[in-house]
Amino acid sequence: MRKAEFFVPTEVMEQFTDEMVNRKLTGTITGTSTDGEIIIETDYEKNQTSAVDELEKILDNLIDQIEEEEEEEEEEEEERSSRRR
Repeated sequence: MRKAEFFVPTEVMEQFTDEMVNRKLTGTITGTSTDGEIIIETDYEKNQTSAVDELEKILDNLIDQIEEEEEEEEEEEEERSSRRR
């Protein structure tokens, strides 16, 4: 049995768990990180390695989306602030 640990931001928890279920993986919430991420551990068999690898890529993409949205919001706020001056 193998084990993987995922640090999942709360903003994407629903999408992440949906993807876990779609891959027939189960997980256990083991705590939170200092950044407020939910720590999820999953035990899996060797033949499920590709599913876990896919899940890691999906989580990376979800985190990238969050960061892009935050950057866009910051740029929009800066634009609004500069217009007020």
